[in-house]
Amino acid sequence: MIAVDWAQAGPYVVAVLGFGGAWLTSKIQHKGKPENALIDQLQEELSRHAARITGLESEQGKAKKRERIRDDYINKLRRHIESGNPPPPPEWPDGLYD
Repeated sequence: MIAVDWAQAGPYVVAVLGFGGAWLTSKIQHKGKPENALIDQLQEELSRHAARITGLESEQGKAKKRERIRDDYINKLRRHIESGNPPPPPEWPDGLYD
């Protein structure tokens, strides 16, 4: 099974769908008003999905940053304990909830 990183694939999917929509629009432009209305509706829906994907990618980036900061802090705590250092533990890391 092939692993897909949707955060990186998302913009390409949106681009392909956008080009597909544009191609479809050009192919059936001459058919009349009901078809054009459907195309317009689908393009608006595609735009909404593209905006949602962008938001999700942003949130995923923030989550990865928090995870990286937490992992670093966990390792720092473990070194503190393994060294036999007494309380208090190291200070909470900066940037955890920026």
